[in-house]
Amino acid sequence: MPKPKSGLLDGHVKGYPKLARQMGVFPESAIFRSFGALNAKNLLYLQAELTYLEEALRDMEVKDNASAQGEKARYSSDWFWLEVSAQERDGDASQLSLILKIREKLREYNETLYYQAVIYKLEPPDYFDLKDVQGFIRSPEMELPLVGPDRNIWGKYNDPTAHADDGLIALCPRQRTDAFSSKLSEHAVYVMHFFKRIFGKVKKGSVTYGYRDTTVSTITFWVTSMVASAMPVISIIALVYIPTLKVRLAAIAGFNALMSLCLLMFTEARRIDVFSITAA
Repeated sequence: MPKPKSGLLDGHVKGYPKLARQMGVFPESAIFRSFGALNAKNLLYLQAELTYLEEALRDMEVKDNASAQGEKARYSSDWFWLEVSAQERDGDASQLSLILKIREKLREYNETLYYQAVIYKLEPPDYFDLKDVQGFIRSPEMELPLVGPDRNIWGKYNDPTAHADDGLIALCPRQRTDAFSSKLSEHAVYVMHFFKRIFGKVKKGSVTYGYRDTTVSTITFWVTSMVASAMPVISIIALVYIPTLKVRLAAIAGFNALMSLCLLMFTEARRIDVFSITAA
């Protein structure tokens, strides 16, 4: 994430306004608590309430079906009489009222269930994006202004794991790459930050400075490209200088295993892709 330009946060009050502005300018920092346990508890309560209503409706249907009052016995076979039950002179709209109540509760339950399924599919935030939020909250721009119970939702800069225990989600997560690129990106950021400090472009103790994804991605792309281009050449040279057939076959098996490992580390290949390439 690039460093905020001068004046970008001017005019915004410290606290939620400035934090919201930061998240609006840099969508990767839009990180929120998932409230997994609370959402699950809400669904359990809705489910329990609907279960009670379902049993009450079943009992009422049996009772009305056996009743000789008005048109109650026809409620289960003709919607018209159920719909106009409140208008009958000796009618009883209890079953209709219960059905309408269940309808509203079902709508609420289904919407909650759907949104919870969507939330579960959202990805957790990137490590560096979470560090950016932690650093921004304690930076001079904010100076730790949040004092409510939500102040530690994102954790602390010196203790990044001390965030909400039911998980954080990112509205605009960074694109996930292969394991090698992700790990190399972490070290590339530290190396770039180190050289920035040497040349005086970063003040000592800075916690809000960031780097563009394109810069880090370019570095990892060149490294993985060089590894990919060197592997076939190295394997051919090795096979040329191996004198015996047995050792040569063992070397081929070793290079195949190394190729599989490289596919898993350097790419996002599926298992079937790895099997097809190494078996070819």
